[in-house]
Amino acid sequence: MQNDHSIGVVFTPREWAKFAIEEFSIFNDWMNGSSIFDPTMGSGDLLLALVEYGIEQGVSLDQLPIKNLFGNELKNNNYQKAIERFKEEFGVDLTTNFTNYDLLTLKSAKYDIIFGNPPWINFSDLPTHYKEEIKEKFHSYDLVENAQKLLLGGSRIDLAALIIQRSINDFLSLNGNAYFFIPLSLLLNDGAHSSFRKYKIGTTSYALKCVYDFGRKKIFKDVATRYGLVQFKRDESTTYPIDYRQFEDNLWNRYQGKPLININDPLSIYGLNKTPPLDDFEPIELPKHSTPRQGINTCGANSVFFFNSFVSIDQHTCLVNGKDILPLKFVHPLLTASNFKEKKPIARKWVLLPYTSLGKPLNAETLATTPLLKSYLDKHKSKLQSRKGTMIGSWIKRGIWWSLLGVGSYNFASYKIIWEAYGKITFRPLLMNSKWQVNQALQCYIPLNTKSEAKAVLLKLKDPKIEEYLLSMKMEGTMNWAQPGKIKKLIKFND
Repeated sequence: MQNDHSIGVVFTPREWAKFAIEEFSIFNDWMNGSSIFDPTMGSGDLLLALVEYGIEQGVSLDQLPIKNLFGNELKNNNYQKAIERFKEEFGVDLTTNFTNYDLLTLKSAKYDIIFGNPPWINFSDLPTHYKEEIKEKFHSYDLVENAQKLLLGGSRIDLAALIIQRSINDFLSLNGNAYFFIPLSLLLNDGAHSSFRKYKIGTTSYALKCVYDFGRKKIFKDVATRYGLVQFKRDESTTYPIDYRQFEDNLWNRYQGKPLININDPLSIYGLNKTPPLDDFEPIELPKHSTPRQGINTCGANSVFFFNSFVSIDQHTCLVNGKDILPLKFVHPLLTASNFKEKKPIARKWVLLPYTSLGKPLNAETLATTPLLKSYLDKHKSKLQSRKGTMIGSWIKRGIWWSLLGVGSYNFASYKIIWEAYGKITFRPLLMNSKWQVNQALQCYIPLNTKSEAKAVLLKLKDPKIEEYLLSMKMEGTMNWAQPGKIKKLIKFND
């Protein structure tokens, strides 16, 4: 990548750099001879903060071991600015200590301490040519099983994870400490970062020692994601529970954190001297076909498949959006947030599913025998064929351009246990019949065949320990509140 590009840049306010310096005694270690390296230094704020902190402690500039500060920066103008700032603020020339490379291509060296703020950006959001350049690195640094998986799956793994792995493996001395400001998705989200949470690169292990979660405190301007400050130590294994501190009501409250079910799961956070959530919890036994699922994904065609009004004309047809007549059997009520506040849900939205009851998209021959449906879909053919994405693209290439994602036999199960999975702070599952459908990631569900089975599972899902478990992962109010992966871990499949 050219050195004039910025990728996922998040600059660190100097006051919070000093907070890290004080909390982790970085200044004392530096004064006692430790070398310090910022692998993605931007314009040098973390290293400048060390010098400024020392002067504020009454140490004169000539007593500070400034020549033990090292940094690297990808973007050329930031690299030049870092050099200029050291000259202007402290009269020191660190040109020989600073390098202007992509860290992923920089020659390895060893430092006692790494102090950094890596770029925060998902692999899927990187420029296409840069993805090609670095995809193999995610594999060689043990973050994915193979490089091709990144491109095919559009992985949501963060570049910060790769920078941390590379920094610890190739730039940190034996038993050295690394301190990073990071997006907390690396520690708290399911899915893409489970490999990162092995805290291992080849034969090199490192331990997660401590986390400072900034909570609602806004220290990075215009950054919406959760973030924090962490300590890693090379050549140790993580010992759980770890020390976890969260900024709440202008105080750092202390908690402890550990993965509850699988060792590479996200951290669950709970009080000091408290029993971990799910203690003595018995897994819910279900058949494999009752796997928790997300809802229907139109791949950007909500205006074609979702309707705001519905009138039954006769036992075979209905009028949707006040203008289109469709076969009744392909139009289903779609859950909205309001339905979770009602004793008897009232449909406010509807969805078109051009599928068989076995969850297969109608083939061209069957579609031709339903002229109302065919005419409606043909009217929107151009929009449906122009949808983007690997998975929907495969259906379009096969000529089944009216397909959706998230539709299968499970959509037509006799019963569904449904819950709100996005942006909530409570877990309140409902039992619904087969007609009701679920909207993308907003809600999730478990499909079940009999009412007795559904009632039994609903009772188990209402166990307060489940909500406690979800709250422990600190994802309340976010898109990752209660997605299927979290609930799936509570289930033991019996076939």
